[in-house]
Amino acid sequence: MAEPAQETPCFSMEKAERAFLDGNFEEALKHFFVCIRMLPVERRGVYEDQFAAALHGWIALDHNNASRAVCLYPQIKELFPETIRTKIALIRAVQGTEQSKWLLNCLPICKDSMDLATKPEDLVALRIARVNLTTIPFPQWHIRMINDVKRNEAFAKALNDTIKSRITVVFDIGSGTGILSAIAARKTNLVTALEENMCLTMISKEVLKRNGVESRVNVHAKNSTYFETCEKADIVVSETLDCCVFGEKIVETFLDAHVRFSHDRTIFIPHQATVYVRLFSCREIFDIHCQDYGGVRYRSEYVKIGESDAEQPYWCASAADYSQFELLSGSVAMHSVDFSSIANLKDSLANSNSFKIRPAKDGVAHGFSVHFTSDLTGHGDNIIDSSKSRAWDLGIIPFKEPCLVKCDKEYEGSWKLLNNRLDVYNDFYDENLQKHEDSLRYETASLDQLQKIRDDSYFKAMMGEIDPIELPFTRDISSSIPAQCVLNTVESQTPIRHLITNFCRYDGTLDQETFFRIEEFVGFRDHVQKIVPTKFRILGHLFYSDRVHFDARPDPSAHCQVDLSTVRSFNLREMRDIRLTQREDIVMASKEFVLYDFNISAEKFRQDTYITVTQDVTVQPTRPIADGVIYEFEILGIRNTKLRPVAAFLFPERVNTNPDMTVVFDLHLGEMLISLKDLP
Repeated sequence: MAEPAQETPCFSMEKAERAFLDGNFEEALKHFFVCIRMLPVERRGVYEDQFAAALHGWIALDHNNASRAVCLYPQIKELFPETIRTKIALIRAVQGTEQSKWLLNCLPICKDSMDLATKPEDLVALRIARVNLTTIPFPQWHIRMINDVKRNEAFAKALNDTIKSRITVVFDIGSGTGILSAIAARKTNLVTALEENMCLTMISKEVLKRNGVESRVNVHAKNSTYFETCEKADIVVSETLDCCVFGEKIVETFLDAHVRFSHDRTIFIPHQATVYVRLFSCREIFDIHCQDYGGVRYRSEYVKIGESDAEQPYWCASAADYSQFELLSGSVAMHSVDFSSIANLKDSLANSNSFKIRPAKDGVAHGFSVHFTSDLTGHGDNIIDSSKSRAWDLGIIPFKEPCLVKCDKEYEGSWKLLNNRLDVYNDFYDENLQKHEDSLRYETASLDQLQKIRDDSYFKAMMGEIDPIELPFTRDISSSIPAQCVLNTVESQTPIRHLITNFCRYDGTLDQETFFRIEEFVGFRDHVQKIVPTKFRILGHLFYSDRVHFDARPDPSAHCQVDLSTVRSFNLREMRDIRLTQREDIVMASKEFVLYDFNISAEKFRQDTYITVTQDVTVQPTRPIADGVIYEFEILGIRNTKLRPVAAFLFPERVNTNPDMTVVFDLHLGEMLISLKDLP
């Protein structure tokens, strides 16, 4: 009996459009691919918007489709060789997935698009996308790590002292950019590098190749706990120490390595670590995390204000950022972990204890600072101190109230280590405060909300733009505690006619979400009449700073003769939470200039005025070099003077200034970029 004939699939543009409208994007793309290919190139543009939307929806519904989409790019490029709408849709969709490997693979697509783009709005989107594609997948703190010469030299010495032959087996866990693997591969042919961040894995392969050791290192894009092998390591090295040791799960990592990768003589680097606590005084740090308003004492998510743990165990900060930062005590050891001992590692999975601390001088304590030391080989001759390192910040535990401490008295604290989280508790609040504590009302607020309370100069001016009789028809979409307190005094009415928002975040950056929230409320509805504030400006200065230069760009002299030039493509492009009153390293290199002047109205949002903005700005340098542009906000003619956090966009490299310099201000979908004109 003959086999029944197989029915030939029937592809049509009608089926593609029907599937698209039904949200069946994969089916729609199948039909689009076949049918569009059959059309002359000049007629394909009619369908590109639908194709681009289907591609974006396909990736957005299932992030695993990001890889499939990037692999399909040659066919997509063949469909639309001379236009960029689909290319931009692909880049945006993949960016939404944050799948680092495929983000990097979008860089050539971005270059193709920039070569074709002619419309200013497309070039804006692509300039911002190009920066995002190199900064989103790459953990920017890696720049500081690889530039810390003391850290690098200590780990290099540990590896050189312990690798005995060309057949020594080394496992580098959390291998990052590959610097330690490259150092190890100089002395052994058997290195296994394990790194779960796909972007770093791809970079490390290029680093190893550039250093001529790629044949000696097997790189795997995996978390070590998911890596299967029968091989046993002679040395396990892992630089996964966070500022308080435990936050990157180094205990679990080494426990797993003991069980599956080690033998009786395996050496673990680091061998040991001890975490320490000190008292510090810094009113500015206290003010960042604490604010009183409307009879309530608001404290940030890093401050322990009740029986339960704070949302975050500690805040990370550098003492160099605060000119008034002062240590009031010596270091007190809280807990030590021996990474070569399974029993000790297990003990560090869950532990707690108390400690006593004696101030070295009388003063007002605003919190605990935490740091660590680590003996890399166990011989006492190769020790890292994170408090003296540029790679690690201090762990900061702010107090809920300042505490007066005296040098002739010991104070008690306690700590708890559970599930890689280290909490430190103040057990010595002033007796007078404790006596009245029941009558004090504490609440937790985000750092963003606390900043809005401090910006009362902005708030008063903003509320002055709203007639009191309009308050019932006003909605706060900024999560502003002061605005909420005012609006809670009236009964809410509809429809909403006024929106209160805030265009800047606590770290000095433009708040992208603000634009989305306004669009959500305004849309095409005509009942929203006013957006407050109605005016704000973004102002800038060229600047330079040797410290910023160190933090943002790889320094070859710090890399122990490992060529890390591959990393230069991922230089830090934005710095946040810069407090100018505390940063003596920052030197302004130009007169102030206006980057953009926003006149905000509901009608402009309905007309999509702020979907894409670009403006060339001529600057007048006053110094011979510049690292980037520091920017800040002026809202309704008022500058923020309370703590004054600002942010900066950095140029890819330090530049020599000239009288005809031009910077470009770009805004697209709430994302902002400041760059040099004609950046290649």
